[in-house]
Amino acid sequence: MSVIAVRTQNKKMRAHCRGAWGDIAAAARANRAFFGIVLLFLGGMLIGSIYSRNAEFRTLSKLDFLFACNFKARLSQPLSIAFSASFASAFIFVLACFLCGLSMWGTFFIPVIVVFRGFGLGLTSGYLYATYGGKGILYNLAMIMPGAFLDCIAIVMAALEGMRYSRIIAARRAPSEKSFPMKTYLMRFGMILALAFASAALDTAATALFGGCFSF
Repeated sequence: MSVIAVRTQNKKMRAHCRGAWGDIAAAARANRAFFGIVLLFLGGMLIGSIYSRNAEFRTLSKLDFLFACNFKARLSQPLSIAFSASFASAFIFVLACFLCGLSMWGTFFIPVIVVFRGFGLGLTSGYLYATYGGKGILYNLAMIMPGAFLDCIAIVMAALEGMRYSRIIAARRAPSEKSFPMKTYLMRFGMILALAFASAALDTAATALFGGCFSF
């Protein structure tokens, strides 16, 4: 009797696991675009972290206008400049997704933007770890990641909206169509910019709170 009970229990467990994996697969299929963008971003981070092994600090300085990755300057510059640099970095990528969304080719270019943004974050994080070890990890967690988390959400949202609108244009449907009018497109990107603004504010707050704890 005990053997039969164990077999029955095992069958129930296997059925439960199959059901759970089936739910996950269904969710992935229903949100293919979202998971695809996230995977592209993570892939960009991986490429950036690998590239950082041979990168020099001047490389980060040259890319600072795109990624706000000059961590040494962040410790010495006024908070207003730190906020402006952080918001400008997020704004550039959100604007790029917005403009690509207005083109039928945007679906092909937006993934490149996402990978490039992930590359920047991976480059900075990898350089900090490779050069400063544990101190670099702490700096990354305290100073960069809080704002970067919101920034990445904003970029992913901008990419999804841009690709959705680009597909509408590619399907030769008018942008003013009721299903997705231009007004809706502008409003959604307005909310995305608000999130980017919040990420810059959080980035600046982290600099104000923990900037004095680090020196490089």
